[in-house]
Amino acid sequence: MKRGLILFACLLGQPATAHADDAHAVASPAVPDATFHVDSALTALPALRFPIRDQTDAERRLFVAAKDGVVARMLVLQFETVQPGSDFRFRFPSKPPRAFGPHVYRFGSYAYDDATAAAREPALEAARTRVALQANGLRPPRYWHVVRLARVADADGRHEAIVFYLENADARYPDGLTDVDEDGDGRLPADETERLWQALARVLEVRPATTP
Repeated sequence: MKRGLILFACLLGQPATAHADDAHAVASPAVPDATFHVDSALTALPALRFPIRDQTDAERRLFVAAKDGVVARMLVLQFETVQPGSDFRFRFPSKPPRAFGPHVYRFGSYAYDDATAAAREPALEAARTRVALQANGLRPPRYWHVVRLARVADADGRHEAIVFYLENADARYPDGLTDVDEDGDGRLPADETERLWQALARVLEVRPATTP
């Protein structure tokens, strides 16, 4: 999925790992100023942890709703930390801006061919997520409608927080994606983007982290 990242040189700290007091309340050392509270109507799956190329270490948390074994919607929380020794840095503005909880994120929406992305990059997020869903007896769609929030979580550019809200869109694309952008993703109309945004707000609350 879209990442919008730029390289910068410097030594790095240790990777962060997300943790939760319960499966639906997620905190991460990568994002120490916020906690993520997910609607219990979504089923929490085991966390995924994997490297992204030779740049970052990711923890990806999946929360799903399914019907007859097919994933209907999914919330993804992803926390990334630059790998020790890498000169990679997260550097992007929160534009177009969208406030969510205590922070402002870069906001985007699009239609996404998940199966094609997974086949193209079998070590990256789409493929790993599809494998995880299938391992839990679930069938992911080929196409998703997506809203995405992303922000750099520290001044040094070592950490990133990303939120995805996705809904099964297979029925909308019997002949493949239409009106695609330069990244190969489909453009969504404004009313669909707003509907997805409201759906995200119903299943996720982001709160300022409390100091002990």
